[in-house]
Amino acid sequence: MLIISNSLTEKVDEGCLKVTYNLIKRLKKSHGGAFVITYERKSELSDRHMELNKLMLNGELRSIIKQKNEKVLYVPFPAKPIATAIRIFVMSLMCRNGLDVILPMKINAEGISKLLIRLSKADLIVFSKQSENFYKSIVPKGRIRYIKTGVDTKKFVPVTSDEKRRLKLKYGLDPEKPLVLHVGHLNEGRNIQTLLNIDSEYQVLLVVSTLTKDEQNSELREKLLKKSNIKIFDSYIPEIEEIYQMSDVYLFPVTEDGHCIDVPLSCLEAASCDLPVITTDFGEMKEFINKPGFYRMNGADENGLNKLIKSATEDEHCSTREAVLPYDWDNCIGDFS
Repeated sequence: MLIISNSLTEKVDEGCLKVTYNLIKRLKKSHGGAFVITYERKSELSDRHMELNKLMLNGELRSIIKQKNEKVLYVPFPAKPIATAIRIFVMSLMCRNGLDVILPMKINAEGISKLLIRLSKADLIVFSKQSENFYKSIVPKGRIRYIKTGVDTKKFVPVTSDEKRRLKLKYGLDPEKPLVLHVGHLNEGRNIQTLLNIDSEYQVLLVVSTLTKDEQNSELREKLLKKSNIKIFDSYIPEIEEIYQMSDVYLFPVTEDGHCIDVPLSCLEAASCDLPVITTDFGEMKEFINKPGFYRMNGADENGLNKLIKSATEDEHCSTREAVLPYDWDNCIGDFS
């Protein structure tokens, strides 16, 4: 197996990067002959790192593809739709034995972008039914694979109330107050301003990806920090599972395409720790809305939101973990051949 990606890096705390790292790590283990080529970003998983231009044109790359003589798995970091479409098309011309492209985030392709993806003959791998339906308007159904994945259920596990209390103290939080968590980018496109509406009886923690630190909305950040019950962590946290384990409810307010990958990994990781999850019907979260422990968020109405949080924190029979067990990374490896 030959894998090409610019989505591998050392600090894995952003959705697309986590998808790429977790899948490729497991593919290298299960496919002994897997060879990984990286460009732009580099990782310990890389077998060969090279400089590529925006059109992916490189004599050494073409030579390796020809020598390997097998289908290629391409995992691009999201770019503008036209740029991503061009690279998929160019890659397909080089990969005479076929090209699989992993698209963790739906590309809002139109016009020439749609045409290039269709003409590429690439097979598309997606992680939500919503994206599967979208791409059916671009390529034949036989060229789309919808795969359930997105969480390490052995790493993200529930803990006892005593351990939850210990972790809150470790991270400087009040062990007596319910903790509402969100993990992701700090910008208005993700509807993060919703956190401002959470009552002071709850403490709120926003954990920001280090990759997107420079993209933070400074004005929104200041508004959040003015609220005494809100804290922001924006440094790399290696034991990120502890952040979920100490929390009492997870809030996912994203509504707009392009501001999160199709299957929000943070929601799956929270659920794997058996937290109640308050979520919009964004992407793959539509598949969880009616399951026990998942609460549908409608808008950012202050009263409605706090009622949901109250219901979630008082849910004594929360069982969200069971719903995400089929999404364990290891379960999907057999879908890659």
